Formats: sequence, C-alpha cells, structure tokens
Amino acid sequence: MKLAKLILASAACLLPFAASAAEPVTGFIGSRTVVNEGHMVPHLGKDEGYGEKYTFNGNFGARGTFYFSMTISNLGMGDHKMESKGRLTIDGKSFKWKKKLDDDEWSHTKSPFSITAGPAVLSGDPDNLVMTAKDGADSIKFTFTPIGRAWRPRNGQVQFGKERKAVDFTVFPLMKVTGTATIGGETIAIEGTGFGSHSWADLAVYEQATMTREFRGIVGDKTIYMREMLTPPEYGSKLIHYVLVTKGKANLIESYKFVTAPTETLTDTQHENRYQVEESFTIQGFDAEGDTRQFRGKITKKKLRKREDMLKKMGAAVRMVASRYSKPVRYDYDADFHIQVKTPEGVEDLKGTGRYEVYHWNK
Repeated sequence: MKLAKLILASAACLLPFAASAAEPVTGFIGSRTVVNEGHMVPHLGKDEGYGEKYTFNGNFGARGTFYFSMTISNLGMGDHKMESKGRLTIDGKSFKWKKKLDDDEWSHTKSPFSITAGPAVLSGDPDNLVMTAKDGADSIKFTFTPIGRAWRPRNGQVQFGKERKAVDFTVFPLMKVTGTATIGGETIAIEGTGFGSHSWADLAVYEQATMTREFRGIVGDKTIYMREMLTPPEYGSKLIHYVLVTKGKANLIESYKFVTAPTETLTDTQHENRYQVEESFTIQGFDAEGDTRQFRGKITKKKLRKREDMLKKMGAAVRMVASRYSKPVRYDYDADFHIQVKTPEGVEDLKGTGRYEVYHWNK
C-alpha cells in the first residue's frame, strides 16, 4: 500500500482520536492455534485504514529467488482494491508482473480457498499452497509445503481500544518450494526453500505503532523469527512482541516473555526525530509453556543494506500533509545471529546470517 495515500485517507479520523485518553490494548491471548484454510481467507475489513497482505518468498541458492505478494486496501476511492505482483529470477532469466485491480476485477473463494488477481492465483491450504502466474507464453507454478508448520501467536491478534480493532498475524516459518517456470520458451524445474506470511489490520500501521521491527534467520531446517511493535501513546506506549524458534515441524520456542538489550545503537542524525535504532542486541527468554525451555543469544549488525526516508519519495504537497501524521524511516540490515535453545532433550544451536528490518513511524 502507498503510505502517502494511507496517511491522507486516515487524517480526518486521527484528529479526534489523538485527543482521547489512552485506550486498552490486548495482545495474543488464548491457547495455541492450529492454522487452517479459514486463516487464509481475506478479511475484507470496512475501516478506511484496513489493509491485508499475502507475501511469500523463495530461495533457490545461486540460481535465484522468488517473491509473490497480494495486497488489499481501502485507501482512497473505493474499497478492497488489489495489488498483485511478483518476480522470479532464475538461471539469469527473469519473469515479473504487477497489476492494480479494483474490487470487481479480482475474486476469491473461501472453500476451497483461492484468490485470482490479474495474472496470478493463490490457492490451497497451509499444507499445500499453490502460486501460479501467466503472462503471454511465460508462466510459473510453485507449490509451498511446510518444513516448519504454519503458526499463529496464540489467537493471532492484537486488539486495540474499546472498539477492539484488530491486527492479525499468520506465519509460515519455513517451507519447501517446488515447481516450474516457462520463460522465453524454455521450461525450467526449480526446487528450494521459502517462507511467508498473511496479515491484516483494521488500523493503518502508524496508528498501531511508533516503531516496529522483525528479524528472521534460517539455518538448515531451523528458523528464528521475532516481531515487535511499540504502540503509540494513544494506546499506552506498550511493547508487544513474540519469538518463534522451530526445528523441522517442532516448535522449540514460542515466547511472549523475553527481553532484549541493545549492544549497538544508531542515532539517525539525518532525521529531525533523531530516531534511536537498535542495530545489534542480545535476547533471552522463556517458552510460553514454562521455564523448562529457554533461549538466549545475540543479533549483530553485519551491514546496513538500506536506509529509506519514506516521505522523501512523495511529492512536496503530499509530503507536507503526510508529515503531520507520520515521519517513517525504514532501516534494512543483514545481521549475524547466534541463538541457543535449552530444552529437556538438550541444547539446540542456531547460527548464521539473517534479515533484520526496523521501521520508525513516529517519535
């Protein structure tokens, strides 16, 4: 979704909201959830700030990579507009698409689940997701099957305020990717690994958080995934987060009780808000089911891949209005990780290089 449109569309409702007292926030309650076909179906919210996204990535080693996304939003005129896009690079060849569609130009079914959006189709269930796209003679077909099981943090939701507006998360931590691509008349067999997510929200992202960050590391059949958000003062400046550590189909750690401590911090002197970015940090905590499982480790900056001041991409007039509500900057890092997980069966070790991304939305 386009941040400029998001901010402008939500500006009118933000003014009275900002003047109100802090509202309650509830994050990730209940027991562990088994992800099913119903969690794949579009939420199709009615709020102006509603947004929803399906994202899947594939990695084929030295041969190439794959990215696939479908984004639904209510921004501007009309509701439930769709952006469908993807790209494949393989053996020096490429295939990509990008299509913007009104609500009557794309369709979905609930059971069996499927979304058809321009040249692309996403269908299946969490144990067998199929992604296809076709443009002229070029096409792809990939099947994503779990190495690590699809997962939701407890009930999967953070609920905001008395109206209980929700932000919803489903995570696909590690998957096997198989399929074919036909590019330039040549059909190529492809196999690798990947991951994905499906999320939706009744609130624009800068209404949910002043800061968000996530880290993902993969080594063999093991993964670590951390996500964190700091709610704005309107919602009590509350830190909400989770960590998932998997080995094969087993969840080694599902934690909401952990602490991080910065070991290297960047002060962004290029920005008027002088955002404080934790570039490297230690982490330790316990599994949600008790202290017989615990973890500790460190995430260490390897390289800042990109710093992006998102307002600078906007035109002057739009930027002037948008900056009244959000001043977002994105920091994208390669980061080394070393995580140890203590279980009743012994100690599991995860060590490698992952991806760490921080957004500061407001001071």
